[in-house]
Amino acid sequence: MKTLMKIVGGLVALVILLIVAGGAILGMFFDPNEYKGEIEKIALDKGGVELKIGGDIGWSVFPWLGLELGDISVKYPNKPQLATLSKAQVSVRIPALLSGQVQMSSVVVDGLNLNLVQDGSSNNWAPATSGEKAAETKKPSAAESAGGTAIALDIDSIAVTNGNLAFEDKQAGTKALVKNLNLTTGKVQDDVAFPLTLSFEAEQYAAGSSAPAMTVGSKLDGNVRFNLGKQQYWVKKLNSSITVQGEATGGKPLTLTVAADVTADAAKQAVALENLKVAIANLALSGKLAVNDFAKPAISGALDVAPFDLNKLLSTLGQPAVETADPNVLKAISLSTQLDGPANTVTAKGMTLKLDDTTFKGGAAFDLASGGIKLNLKGDSLNADRYMPPAKEQPAQSQQSQQKTASSGERYSKEPIIPVEPLQGLNIDATLGLDKLHVTKLDIQNIALVVSAHNGLINASKINADMYQGTLRNSATLDVRKSPVRLAVKKDIRGIQLGDVLKAAADTDVISGALTSKADITASGRSVYDIVHSLNGTTSISMKDGEIQGIDMAQTVCQGLNTVKSLGINTQEVDKSTPFANLSASTKIVNGVVNNPDLKAALDAMALSGKGKVDLPRESLDYRVGLTIEENLFKKTCSIPDSLEGVEFPVDCKGGFDDNPADLCKPDLAVFENIFKAKAKAKVKAKVDAKKEELKEKLGGSLQEKLGGEEGAKKLLKGLFN
Repeated sequence: MKTLMKIVGGLVALVILLIVAGGAILGMFFDPNEYKGEIEKIALDKGGVELKIGGDIGWSVFPWLGLELGDISVKYPNKPQLATLSKAQVSVRIPALLSGQVQMSSVVVDGLNLNLVQDGSSNNWAPATSGEKAAETKKPSAAESAGGTAIALDIDSIAVTNGNLAFEDKQAGTKALVKNLNLTTGKVQDDVAFPLTLSFEAEQYAAGSSAPAMTVGSKLDGNVRFNLGKQQYWVKKLNSSITVQGEATGGKPLTLTVAADVTADAAKQAVALENLKVAIANLALSGKLAVNDFAKPAISGALDVAPFDLNKLLSTLGQPAVETADPNVLKAISLSTQLDGPANTVTAKGMTLKLDDTTFKGGAAFDLASGGIKLNLKGDSLNADRYMPPAKEQPAQSQQSQQKTASSGERYSKEPIIPVEPLQGLNIDATLGLDKLHVTKLDIQNIALVVSAHNGLINASKINADMYQGTLRNSATLDVRKSPVRLAVKKDIRGIQLGDVLKAAADTDVISGALTSKADITASGRSVYDIVHSLNGTTSISMKDGEIQGIDMAQTVCQGLNTVKSLGINTQEVDKSTPFANLSASTKIVNGVVNNPDLKAALDAMALSGKGKVDLPRESLDYRVGLTIEENLFKKTCSIPDSLEGVEFPVDCKGGFDDNPADLCKPDLAVFENIFKAKAKAKVKAKVDAKKEELKEKLGGSLQEKLGGEEGAKKLLKGLFN
């Protein structure tokens, strides 16, 4: 064995001696510059590329196998220039290479210019002839795939300076540039940390523009370490920044900074970011993030977004501010969450979202495979009025335009208002809740919203809330999977105190009572026109223990009847309110025509009834309201003859939606005429009967016989009164 080792050692020494001697001889008698033409010919014949070497070729053999090139250009025949290189320099230490190590002096690449041109289906980075047989790619052997002995790297430094890359799409007329690319490192060794810096500038040009639509500047530095044998990589104290400026940022520079400690294990397909800090404008994010299994990633970590001012962020991004009724909102928005969930999802647990003084808690998940979103959030209290747009008066010209549109028969637009394609792409399951909501001056509690949207079927299975001693339990569906689009709404309102609602919303107490209402309505189509014309369903409404303020139905009847002077009615002291009970009505809707056959209400000794229809497609109504005095309770302040009890006083409302309201509803005067005729006839009869009795008393019973019986007496009385 010792003899064998001596033989091997002697052979190695002999090889080294021969290399040293050969290197010396080659250095003295061989000049590679004399073979430039041969090298360029081989590049064209074997590689199909036109290689031009304008500078000198420098080289060495031992102990460093080195090569230095300058002024190089490469292109495919009959195609635009592909690349140029000012200088490239590299050398490898031969004794180390023989022992399985790669020891290099500084690697220098300076002035690399890569020019990529796309023109339709052709480009300048591939051979012109599409029929050429592509070079076969050698598949790695099983041993290579499983990994072999790692090569130990030892490079003094790497410097890539003054690099430029250009990509031009001639067909689209666009262009992108990467300029001043610079990469430098310290001493590169396996499993030893070394410093690395990278910087570049970029420009993007729109079609037909000579000025860049966007410019980008980026810098990166950190301490890098890797273990090639274990396929492990680390970047400590990574600091990077990218500054963007262009139309998208409103012409203002916008800088994004990222800092982190990065660990990557390619064999285990795992990446972890610790001490993560991301900042853009006034938005700052911190936390940690880990990803395992790149094929079906499992993501874990924690993220915190510090409170920020939304409008300040939008201003920095070059976007318009959000106008709100209260200018002091949207100034403190923050988020914190834990990331942990099943593979192939981004799952946020224990989420806390703060919007000024409102706090939402819950979670969210995003399925990376299907794009599905799940959201579960519940808030404490929100004053939505503060976030509404500022109130603006509608211009008179706009109002006139709307009236003109309505009068010209275009009340219902035929323009689609339901976007089908975006809705078909939704994949969402959301459960939202809010303990208290103040909106349009109303206070609502226990809001619950459950919505799902999959493949074009949007189902709001729960739209619930409690308000003013009552409840709302509603649901709605929108189906855009087929044409025409289908809509369905179910509404169930119970016991809401309408007076409290009106007092809060409009500071009025015109009407009060406990409102209960139900509706089951369907429609189809994408435009308002289609929806109105296809409206079908049923509704019902009822109110108990109510009162109408400022309108006294009793007084109205008194004043109406007082026009007949002969009735002698006093209307001075009638109450200015109308209590009512058990107001109810139901409707049946068929293709936009609303039929109501049974409006009923008991109004302070009177009964209100109504029936008719409202034709939405034809924009007309035909409705009759009747008021019947059921009990004469007005005798103390408004004496009404008993003969008027049980008589219905009707009002007919007929016409179009744009008719003058004063001309739309008119009383049925025939009823009043009949009442007056009956009253006059009754008075005449009473007088006749009184005279008859008087004559009987004066003349005695035999007078009738003398006058020719009863008919003779009537003729005599008639003559007396005429």
